[in-house]
Amino acid sequence: MDSIIASLAAITGVVLGSVLTYLFQARNTRQVQLFTRDQQVRQERLAAYSEFAGIVTEFRRSENDRWHREQEDPQGQLFVTARDESYQLRAKATAAMCRVQLASGDTTLNQLAERALNATTEIHQATDEEDRARRGNKARLAVQDFLLAASSHVQ
Repeated sequence: MDSIIASLAAITGVVLGSVLTYLFQARNTRQVQLFTRDQQVRQERLAAYSEFAGIVTEFRRSENDRWHREQEDPQGQLFVTARDESYQLRAKATAAMCRVQLASGDTTLNQLAERALNATTEIHQATDEEDRARRGNKARLAVQDFLLAASSHVQ
């Protein structure tokens, strides 16, 4: 009888040990999966946010160039080329903004991205050099505001 009790205790111990091992491994696997997913989301957001800021910065440069070329010769080939580049970069910036909106899920951040894009778009509409500089600075600051808010999403 003692040997049966000892055998049952040993079997119970083995089964209990196996169950506990399985539960700990399953829990550990879930934690690793969640960590990996969080890191992937972080990397996707970092890529989307930095791509948007880079493209909008390049778009701002093209808008300034467009304005200057129009002041020099509104019918000239340099202006037409600058305008076309501006259109292309606006399309890229809009696509990058859509990626930000998909990656972030944050209304405030999405509004800041839209504000940066809109402020940049308005640069070529300046009436004089002072207005162009003011609009350019407004666009630059809007990108900075976006980046400041975005940084909390990737840390």
